[in-house]
Amino acid sequence: MTFDPNALSPLEVQAINAQASVLMKRGIRLLSDGQPDAVAEALICFDRALELRSGLPIHSDPVLGYGLAACWLNRADALVRLGDPAQFPAALRAYDEGIGVMRGLPLAEDARFPRRLAIAHQNRGLALHAQGLTGVANAIVAFTEAIAILDHDQAALIPDRQYLLAAVWMNLANARASEATEESEVLARSAAQRAIALVTDVEVNDADAAEVGLKARHVLCQTIAGRLSQTAASHEPMPDDVHQATDAVDDGLALARRWEQKGVARFRGVAYDLFRFGARVYARYQPQFLNEFVLENMDPGRSSSDYVGSAEMRSAAQEALELASRADG
Repeated sequence: MTFDPNALSPLEVQAINAQASVLMKRGIRLLSDGQPDAVAEALICFDRALELRSGLPIHSDPVLGYGLAACWLNRADALVRLGDPAQFPAALRAYDEGIGVMRGLPLAEDARFPRRLAIAHQNRGLALHAQGLTGVANAIVAFTEAIAILDHDQAALIPDRQYLLAAVWMNLANARASEATEESEVLARSAAQRAIALVTDVEVNDADAAEVGLKARHVLCQTIAGRLSQTAASHEPMPDDVHQATDAVDDGLALARRWEQKGVARFRGVAYDLFRFGARVYARYQPQFLNEFVLENMDPGRSSSDYVGSAEMRSAAQEALELASRADG
């Protein structure tokens, strides 16, 4: 169904846009379900909304343009969620179409506009990064674009601007780290530190900020692990990296424990990795602190019984105790 934008009355525009909004809301609900059938149905909703909004006079009203861009961008997200590699080119095209529409909007006039544009670049970057090494370079470009938008004055009124910036810096750090070169690891470490600094004041009370902070610390430890392994091979101590590693681990695990005390268990995967990495670092460079590190993290009074009693934590603690006995030997 197509319309002549110039022939539509204001009431007709309003009615068509309202119809598209109903489809979009239904599609978003289905997309959040995450099941393949629901995602496929969400895609149908977004396509129907896109058909409706494509015939509206978007150049006469930025909000209509924003709505059209949302159709394209949600379509892209749905295509990515389907997990079908054959759909990836169509997803990229949808991202590019949506981003193209958003770039034509007066970004300084409505905080929703730069916010949506930055998220579009970030989601495009995540989709590219998921393709493996072939997409990393373009993913880095996309994340860099998102940061530039959020750093601009026109983004100053975005309510969650600081959180969004932290999330993009964390994703950029992850992409840089996957390149696995000495230069990229330095850049990854810097990006991770930027992300941590942006959420450090709120991550104790904001679970989304905590997730960014923990993932950024995880990336930071990944890059440090490579340097420490080089140190171990060459028998040259690197105390600066050791201190940075233990600080990142201790801060991250303390944060995870605080959320466990609140009944939030979503950070366990990252916490398990940080615990294992921290135990290895302490055993190799500061064995005198290893037992204290293990006891602190295995104390249910500082986190939760389910957390310290999980198979993953018990296994990690056993590994740490074996490391301690080797260090004593």
